[in-house]
Amino acid sequence: MSDPVHQESSGNKTHQPHDNPLIRWAFFIMGFLFVGLGILGAILPGMPTTVFILLAGYCWAKSSRRFHGWLMRHKVFGKMLMDWEERRAMPRFAKYLAWSMMAMSSAFLFYKLPNDKLWIALITTIICLITSIWMARLPDA
Repeated sequence: MSDPVHQESSGNKTHQPHDNPLIRWAFFIMGFLFVGLGILGAILPGMPTTVFILLAGYCWAKSSRRFHGWLMRHKVFGKMLMDWEERRAMPRFAKYLAWSMMAMSSAFLFYKLPNDKLWIALITTIICLITSIWMARLPDA
């Protein structure tokens, strides 16, 4: 029985389950955790979906061909994963959403934190800025 998702990339080392069974189980469990967080992100405002689904895809690629294949064929999340694995591409709307959420979060930190804790807002803003620049350089899916 052949798996069409993994057939063309069967020589790709990134899609091979890890050799150590303990690490494979850890990746497997983390895959479920990330899918759960990704589903919550689709429901709750302000919580990301894309990053958790990408992490779940990575974890299941390292632990279970069956679950990785299921996620790749999923009608909602599959295209996102294929775009990422094939071209490291991200949908434009996801970039806009991420940028706006990071900007609002940073502004909120500067507004709410006391003066002696503004260094936290500054570090967070710098991390968000670096992440935004990295995302801007990704191709659009």
